[in-house]
Amino acid sequence: MSITSLADIEEFEQTPSRQRWRGDNAYDLIQKAATTYAERPALKFQFTAALDEDPLVVTYRQLLARVTQTANALHAAGVSIGGVTSILLPNVAENHFALWGTQALGIAGPINYMLESVALRDIMTESDAEALIVLGPTVDFDIWEKTLAIVDDVPTLKVVLQVNSLGTAQPSPGQTPGGVPIIDFTAALNAQPADKLVFERDIDPEDIGVYFHTGGTTGTPKIAQISHRNQMHVAGLKADYSDLTENSVGIGGLPLFHVNAVYNTGLNFFASGGHAVFLTPLGFRTRGLLDNFWPLVAKYRGTMFNTVPTVVSALLSRPLDGIDISSLEYVSCGAAPISAAVFKQFQDYTGANIIEGYGLTEGTLASSSNPLHGEKRLGSIGMRYPYQQMKCVILDDDNRYVRDCETDEVGVIVIKGPNVFQGYKQQAANEGAFFDGWFITGDLAREDADGYFYMVGRAKDLIIRGGNNIDPKGIEDTLTKHPAVMLAAAVGQPDAYAGELPCAFVTVSDDFSGDRDALAAELLAFAKQHVSERAAAPVHIELVDTMPLTAVGKIFKPALQMRAIERVLGAAVRDVEPASRIEVVKDERRGLVARISVPNAQNATSESQQAVRKALDQFAISYEFS
Repeated sequence: MSITSLADIEEFEQTPSRQRWRGDNAYDLIQKAATTYAERPALKFQFTAALDEDPLVVTYRQLLARVTQTANALHAAGVSIGGVTSILLPNVAENHFALWGTQALGIAGPINYMLESVALRDIMTESDAEALIVLGPTVDFDIWEKTLAIVDDVPTLKVVLQVNSLGTAQPSPGQTPGGVPIIDFTAALNAQPADKLVFERDIDPEDIGVYFHTGGTTGTPKIAQISHRNQMHVAGLKADYSDLTENSVGIGGLPLFHVNAVYNTGLNFFASGGHAVFLTPLGFRTRGLLDNFWPLVAKYRGTMFNTVPTVVSALLSRPLDGIDISSLEYVSCGAAPISAAVFKQFQDYTGANIIEGYGLTEGTLASSSNPLHGEKRLGSIGMRYPYQQMKCVILDDDNRYVRDCETDEVGVIVIKGPNVFQGYKQQAANEGAFFDGWFITGDLAREDADGYFYMVGRAKDLIIRGGNNIDPKGIEDTLTKHPAVMLAAAVGQPDAYAGELPCAFVTVSDDFSGDRDALAAELLAFAKQHVSERAAAPVHIELVDTMPLTAVGKIFKPALQMRAIERVLGAAVRDVEPASRIEVVKDERRGLVARISVPNAQNATSESQQAVRKALDQFAISYEFS
């Protein structure tokens, strides 16, 4: 059925959620898919951006066989039933074998391979990982080197399975320096039966299937526990709600350690018999991929892809002349608001809908979206998904519930439903995260009279770079270790490609008397060397005399964020119109808004104002002319 309103969502909900499941657990779903779609493609992998490359094709029959062998190989290597296997892989076929094979035996633990060694160690230790499936030494990745530095520090680890499929790897010796066995992943699979599991396990839908690590306001990675029930609900819901069929083709450019890619280019397609195409192991990070993106969509007859606003904007500059992308039905876009100009230009340019939505790891991917067939309200993250409740509430300073918001009143988004995760593995992280079964997302929004939500900002301190969450506390803790720094505060500054990049403001010790510009440069190098994630290293550090503070003495980050926006957008505007001025203000309904003054512009059609608009449309920041 076509969903165009809340009434349609309520009608959709008349079919119980359980009836939409395609299996009782992830392994069961893949078994059923392999029976129905045996020789149809489940996955395709293209290793470069070259248009003439023949992809690696994995059929549903082959997928089930490799998933089964993965579970058997882990069991043979000593991993206990219900045990955790960490996964450190780019977008290669073995990643999908690992994601679902580990769940047949126990729990999958995909990890962001771009994290530094210490963070990898901490996540595996917090997860009680018994095994690690990891990419071996290659030219393009340093995953193996980072892993070898810390693997012996994970006390529960029993075995390392090394993936050597990218062509430049050399298998490693038989054990780590500390004595943990290292075995070749492919050889281990080939030694196992592919037609059945060699162990007995009755998977309950309430059993945990995946551990996703997620950013937050503490320095320790939080482990979000996703159950098989969560996964079965989301896969069945998305297959039906998004009209997925065996002819659906998802183009994958997001990393498989992230909840979005795991389901939107994985289980959701397996539930419908369609398939996902992964464009290079690095996805959208591959140099030159966007230049060939439209021809690749045409090559594979892609029907949809998931991305972030900055990629949408970048694709507008890639020519479409003579390229047939008529198969493309829609693009699902999240992580940040998309500008009105880019939204309209993209739809006019491609003929495909942009579906803006909202989701988070703790909601197992999806919580709201604009309807596929109904009205798409620009700047909105759409209506709630079926079966999930979602509302805005007022919380007090201690994060306790006060009341529900009125229509169009800004509050914190809370969600409740079968997609909501089973809490964090660390019990301390659950304190203050829920009330009466509602999960507190920390995101600020308002809901209009028709049930459309509009993001206004974030109540929690997160920097979102290219869809990945960065905890500012890790940056701040690093900078305050420098002897010259007294206080540090990290915020996100706008970026035309990544959406946000981390920047930091610091105050210096009273006894500092050196060159401030030289210190800022020194701190940039210091942070780059010491932060636990390369992507978290600030790109700009500004020394300030005093930090803006709240009435209770906490650093008031919105003021710093406004300052960062003024700096970045101001530079972009002055590049095209030097006399322009910019001021960032807080709008109660829209969040932070940039007000632009262009002295030479007499009206909205003037050449000066049009040039400024073009410069500003690169950024996911609301703006207006004064």
